[in-house]
Amino acid sequence: MLDAYDTILERVKPGTQLKTPDAKVGAPFVVEVLDAEGLTVKTARGGKIRISLFTFETAVKFLADQNIRGGTWLEVKDQDFQMLLNMENDKVRAASYILSILAAAGLIEVDGGRPNKVRLV
Repeated sequence: MLDAYDTILERVKPGTQLKTPDAKVGAPFVVEVLDAEGLTVKTARGGKIRISLFTFETAVKFLADQNIRGGTWLEVKDQDFQMLLNMENDKVRAASYILSILAAAGLIEVDGGRPNKVRLV
């Protein structure tokens, strides 16, 4: 079985346009660079955010360890989840981008309603 980042490399290509998870106010962004160490997204405001490959692995592992799948959802704003992702990505807040990319790769499902929720596929 492929790990999370290998799946992203296989399914998400440079130039992919996505939106952050919130159905009402989701912001568009573009996946610009994917390489062996992570990826870079260009935000709607023109900034760039680097996301470590380990951050994606950590997100999937957290959801798996908490058994967040099937009928179980995790609110995106869960403090433990947010803190873990921020720490794994060198304290750069990128959870919304991480979750949208994982969803685009088919690894998680996102409910963009209020509150935003995620679960493993």
